[in-house]
Amino acid sequence: MQPPSGDTFDDVSGITNEEPVIKIGEDRDGPVLELDATEWSVDALAMALRTNLEQWPQGVSIWIDHPSGETDDLLTRLGFEIQRDLFRMERSLPMEQRTDIETRSFVVDQDEEEWCQVNNRAFAWHREQSGWTPELVRERQAESWFDPDGFLIHHREGRIAAFCWTKIHESETPPIGEVYVIAVDPDFHGLGLGRALTLAGYQHLGDSGITRAMLYVDADNTPAVTLYRDIGLEVEVVRRLHQK
Repeated sequence: MQPPSGDTFDDVSGITNEEPVIKIGEDRDGPVLELDATEWSVDALAMALRTNLEQWPQGVSIWIDHPSGETDDLLTRLGFEIQRDLFRMERSLPMEQRTDIETRSFVVDQDEEEWCQVNNRAFAWHREQSGWTPELVRERQAESWFDPDGFLIHHREGRIAAFCWTKIHESETPPIGEVYVIAVDPDFHGLGLGRALTLAGYQHLGDSGITRAMLYVDADNTPAVTLYRDIGLEVEVVRRLHQK
């Protein structure tokens, strides 16, 4: 799982491509700014944020990659509070561990409603991942990266018990494969399906020629982080959400 994805972002930058950038977009809760703290001095970031925040006095979210005590202090002075951290975890493919769990591809115009029900039960607690609708799924289906063969569905008792939705980022060099969303219906917890579906997703990506794997996970989701470390993923980037 990852921070807001599929939204439209504009770059706010200097004269050249080497200048630091703030990406401005929007999610269901309002404006979203994204930036990499390693690109900015604290003074330059303070000036850029004050300029951009003039148009949104409240209801703004800011995602900062590679946060520090200095960026935390700056955002506190600007009236923001830390909400959560995400880990971007990565490793090479193929993986040493494998699975033979049975899956099928997502069927467009058939699975949307049931998938939303399972997803929303699994993520009832989650800010971004809860509240999916068939319309939102269709928006993702219109994205260039969508591939139903990489959207793996596992059935038990005649219904969707778990799934792993993968995504290939062709813009990265080399292209990197992401486990974009993975979940198990609460009725089927405790059966090891989370591990099996994660492995199945990365097996699919590896079989597609992808040599790098990644995902996003909440830093305080200790069981998930432990699982991902166990299959060889390591934290490469910390993303911190500040909200006002």
